[in-house]
Order: sequence, then C-alpha cells, then structure tokens
Amino acid sequence: MGDIQSSKSEIVIVGAGGLAREIISWHNTSKKVRNTTIVGLLDDDITALDDFDVNTKICGTVDLRLIAENQLIICAISNVDVKKMLFSKAIESNVTFANFIHETCIIGERTKFGSGLVILPYAIISCDVTIGNLVFINCGSLIGHDVKIGDFTSIMANVDIGGGAIIGNNVFIGTGAVILPRVKIPDGTRIGAGAVVLKSIKQSGSYFGNPAKKIF
Repeated sequence: MGDIQSSKSEIVIVGAGGLAREIISWHNTSKKVRNTTIVGLLDDDITALDDFDVNTKICGTVDLRLIAENQLIICAISNVDVKKMLFSKAIESNVTFANFIHETCIIGERTKFGSGLVILPYAIISCDVTIGNLVFINCGSLIGHDVKIGDFTSIMANVDIGGGAIIGNNVFIGTGAVILPRVKIPDGTRIGAGAVVLKSIKQSGSYFGNPAKKIF
C-alpha cells in the first residue's frame, strides 16, 4: 500500500473524468503532498484526456504495464465494477495503489484502510472503522464508529452512515443518502441519491426513496 502523503513517488491517475480533475485539483492545492508529482493519466477514452493540461509521456489506454517501478497509481473511477477489474489487473502487473486522503479529513483512532483509498475534503471517519480496497468517499461524508466498508465501494458526497453499519463489496451509495446505525447493505447494492435506509437490506438491487425501497 502506498501513501501519497509520505511517498516521494510519481503519481499516475487511472481515469480521466470529473473525479480525476477533482483529485488533481486537491493534490495541487494540498500543503501535504508537495513531494509528489502527477505525471499523467490513463483512460480508455482517449478524447477525455483533451480536458487536461498534463505534460506527460504517459497517457492513453489503461495499460498498467506502462507504470514504472517508482510510480504509484490513484484510481479516479467511481464505477464499482470497473474498480474491481482494475484491482485484479494491478495485482497481475505488480502495481501499487496510492491512498489519497485530503488534509481536511478527520480520521478517528484504530481505523484500518485497504489500498487505493480516495477520501476527498471534509469527510469524517470515526473510530474503529474498517475500509477495504479501492474505496472512494466523496466530500463531506460522515462514517460512524465501527462501520465496515467492503472493497470497491463508492460513497458520494454528504452521505451519512451510522455507527456499526456494514457496507458490502461493490456497493454504490448516492449523494446525500442516509444509512441508519447497524444497517447491513449486501454486496452489489445501489443506494440512490437522498435515499434513507432504515433497516438492513437482504437482497441486492437498486434502492431509492425515504424510506428506501427496491426499485429494480
């Protein structure tokens, strides 16, 4: 696991959408990551790279064989299925993910992280939280004590997850959703923006509304 806050490695971002632009912006304005340099982006959509002013020899299709030994990668992808595939490719290519945690985040004691974690500004992670690999937590989200978050899960902005909740692998939680304490969310579930999950979900699917109900 690489840590962008302490590593002196070069950084390659995988993904060239809005999330990549956000990460670059937060990196460039951070006071704690001055010893790292973003050298380029990888994305299968070559046209997406036109939106960036990155002087780099590394760009274009997602081919992790392009990553040098002294480089780390940051995953700028929120799609949970794509992240799972990328993680498998990284293991095969012996590539290391960096954890990007913005300096304004508050992290409680005894919190355990996987690799490739991205936490954007003003998120609060309470104590005794366990977070898996390639998890994305957007701005202003609140993760309560003793929460467990599985691999490849993406949590959008201003989500509130109550203490003791268990979030499975490959879960997507939309902006402003609320997960009550001790609620369990199974693998592969999608929670819509603004949804309020009052009780544990037994069957994966897409849930919307207040209270959240399975739509499909």
